Amino acid sequence: MSKKNKRRKPQKEEDEEIIIGYNTRQRKKDKPPKKKKKSKNVWKKIKTILLALLKIVLILATIVGIGAFLFVSPVFNIVEIKVENASKINENTYISLSGVKTEENIFRINKSKIIEGIKTESYVEEVEIGRELPGTIIITVEEREPKYRIEKNGGLYMYIDKNGYYLEETTENTNMPILRGIKTDIENLKPGDRMIEEDLEKFNDLIKIIDGVKSNNIEELSIINMSDKSNYVLEFISDQKKVMLGDISNLSTKMIWIKYFMTNEGNKKGIIHLNTENVYFAPEE
Repeated sequence: MSKKNKRRKPQKEEDEEIIIGYNTRQRKKDKPPKKKKKSKNVWKKIKTILLALLKIVLILATIVGIGAFLFVSPVFNIVEIKVENASKINENTYISLSGVKTEENIFRINKSKIIEGIKTESYVEEVEIGRELPGTIIITVEEREPKYRIEKNGGLYMYIDKNGYYLEETTENTNMPILRGIKTDIENLKPGDRMIEEDLEKFNDLIKIIDGVKSNNIEELSIINMSDKSNYVLEFISDQKKVMLGDISNLSTKMIWIKYFMTNEGNKKGIIHLNTENVYFAPEE
């Protein structure tokens, strides 16, 4: 064998080893990953869900138990009914209208029904119902106040509040202004009813007129004729004067004129004309 052949043989073996080594590495690289076991993860999820459901069941059971205790236990029976801010109407009347009874469970009362019952009283504007545990009901009322009177036959008067609600009929002759010239059919008006829209549109004007009279310390206003919004007529009986006011434009200036004529004309009976460009006082015989 020649020396040349001897030299080439190791080269061939080396090449084979390189090929073999390459193939081995490639097979390792291409080997698919092992599959993870899913059973443990599934069980963990199921366990978590079961624990959550158990917590919900326990919470619901606790709520039901507490609710049953509150609605059944005699500890929460009503022993006292308080009425706050009652002025015009007797407290016992409000308690009667509420329908609330002592020894009734405080959590079983129907607030809406109580409020509805109390609001049948014409003097009630707003009402709130509160609980003071363990056994006290608090009725807080906001009452309407009479601001005007409407004359009726037989010396009767109808009390009207600032929002036009009819409150009650009375024979009491107070110093509240009398409203005349209204369009509402007062004969068919019941306590708690409200005047018609045509009259209500003038009520903001009435408030401004009365505030103007008071702020200027003018004699007591006796009558307001509101038949014509463009010309309100005011009567001051104690001072024997009538005022043709016109509308409520320039009201502060008009009040100054009223005060002026009241002071300068003394006890003279007459009419103050403020519904014209040139104001004046016309005495009456």
